[in-house]
Amino acid sequence: MRAVVVEDEILIREGLCKLMEKMFPEIKILGVAGNGLEGLSCIKEQKPDLVITDIKMPVMDGLAMLAKVQEMGMFPKVIVLTAYSEFSYAQQAVKLGVCDYVIKPVAVQEFVETIRKIQNLYEQEQKRTPDIMGNLENIVSGVLYGTSFVDRQMEEFLDKKYGISQDMPVIELLIYMGDDFERGRSRKRQEMCRLLKQKELEYCFVDMEYDKVILALLYHYSSIQEVERWYQNQILFQKRGGQKWEISYGMLEVQGIREIREGYQKLLPYMDWNIVLGDEVLISYPRVTDIQTEICIYPVDLENQIKAAICAGEKEKVWEIIRRFHHYFKDGRVYSPKEIKESYVRFQWSVLNIAKEVDCIDYRKIDQKKLLNRIMGAKTEDELQRTYEELLCHMDFSGQKAGTVSLAVKKAQSIIHEFYTDGITLSEIADRLNLTQEYLGVQFHKELGENFSTYIRNYRLAKAKELLIGTQLKQYEIAEKVGYADAKYFARVFKEYVGMSPAEYRKSNR
Repeated sequence: MRAVVVEDEILIREGLCKLMEKMFPEIKILGVAGNGLEGLSCIKEQKPDLVITDIKMPVMDGLAMLAKVQEMGMFPKVIVLTAYSEFSYAQQAVKLGVCDYVIKPVAVQEFVETIRKIQNLYEQEQKRTPDIMGNLENIVSGVLYGTSFVDRQMEEFLDKKYGISQDMPVIELLIYMGDDFERGRSRKRQEMCRLLKQKELEYCFVDMEYDKVILALLYHYSSIQEVERWYQNQILFQKRGGQKWEISYGMLEVQGIREIREGYQKLLPYMDWNIVLGDEVLISYPRVTDIQTEICIYPVDLENQIKAAICAGEKEKVWEIIRRFHHYFKDGRVYSPKEIKESYVRFQWSVLNIAKEVDCIDYRKIDQKKLLNRIMGAKTEDELQRTYEELLCHMDFSGQKAGTVSLAVKKAQSIIHEFYTDGITLSEIADRLNLTQEYLGVQFHKELGENFSTYIRNYRLAKAKELLIGTQLKQYEIAEKVGYADAKYFARVFKEYVGMSPAEYRKSNR
């Protein structure tokens, strides 16, 4: 296996190369590059099997580089180095054939495990040698995995044995099964065989195990429109018959076997439209690309409410807000799956951070990368919802700072977290809780080790830090969002207590 490393930070680049030389001497590093343009030139020249690349780089970023690589007809395995704040970029990377992610700062064990996984996948693909390419399934599998190519000899063989000529249209029917793939693919194949035989369609199946997809290649049919209408009706019939699997279906037509790899890579990223359109709709490419969407407004009010509920230790209310969040995107409008997933990531990170703050979750047991990948890779509504079920199972409200923070102070914290942008005062909070201002002030300082004004200032500054790192908002916009009407005063307070200006802090954390 041959690799190229593209990373603009010299220490990280050299560290990764040394680690790979030590742990994987069988992997030959063909070259390194400090930006996407250099990386593109290196990849074009060396034709590696594996590319390890950062996303944000000068001159040309990692995503632009990967897009150019695919335009050149090259499809190496790709590992992306990314930060949590770059989840929107990482979402785009899915469409560019990225195999896996490694979160920065890079953890040695995680990186090694990721390389091993890619290496195993590569080795499996290499076993698809020309001498076993005797049947259509093996041929299609080899083309899809990039281990074989359709040359003139192959075209003659396909035409003679299967009647599939060079430019004859074929249909790719994708059946994404997610977590049901391993236990359900055999049964699903049998079901598909029965349906396709009834329709008198010729076909072959390929299991795309890494993507959890069954691909059915259909040929010798009358028209794509007729097949599409027929299979859409089959989906409706199955769902109304009580099919319990959460499956996403997609279909496109390509001209000849040689185009099936490109077609698969075009269609697969759009399979998550099941989240928006529902699981009774066949995702048809390229029609899905013409869907008009509306801007998805992130539910800030729900975020504030769940923060308050977590601080107050109200488990049932937390679950109720989560259910409302799931239904938030079902208001009759059409949003892009990308924006919905971004909202899920943002909401989940807010839940994680506040749960950590009030000590109702063991942060060390949470595989944050896995949670991120599950959201970004989700192709059904159920997959999205299960990410929250998994997260909430790790939360324990019963021992939340037991014996340390009183219920009154917890409630005061929850009110601050919900209304910190509105200039909430200690007096107003005390009135809400039917307590005297003096008593609440004393308890607040006694139990948390800081007074009310210090706490709300630090909370606002913490939120400002998150927005500086995770968004492109201007300084005055951030000031308004965290409760400062005067941007200059915000900047002065930030520098006084953080030790640097907002601009300097943003720059140092990029």
